[in-house]
Amino acid sequence: MHILRYQRVHEDAVITAIKSDPDWDMFSNEQSSDNYKKSLLNSITYVCYQDDMFCGYLRALLDDCFAIYISELFVVPECRDRAVGRSLLAKVNMDYPHLSVYILSDEDAYYRKLGYEIIGSVFKIHE
Repeated sequence: MHILRYQRVHEDAVITAIKSDPDWDMFSNEQSSDNYKKSLLNSITYVCYQDDMFCGYLRALLDDCFAIYISELFVVPECRDRAVGRSLLAKVNMDYPHLSVYILSDEDAYYRKLGYEIIGSVFKIHE
């Protein structure tokens, strides 16, 4: 398994993967796709490959002095239950050991399984 910093060369793999999942339409639809591609480049984004197969990615936002906020973690169905998500999360911790890491997610069961603790909620102010 190889985890790399995202580069434009990984764009097609990420967009193709999330287009296959209707829950990720907000990032891959015609209206938002171009902006999301920019976000992938301008965020802390990692991709995971096993051999030549794209397995998933993680995108996070950085607050230099305080924390990293993981906003997306996606693993393709064929690679689930192979520690891809866990490895991507570990990479963030390894690269930014001096910062707190928070996850913005509605997949509570997955993160509890990894031993993470729920410490709050996220509220939408405006769409």
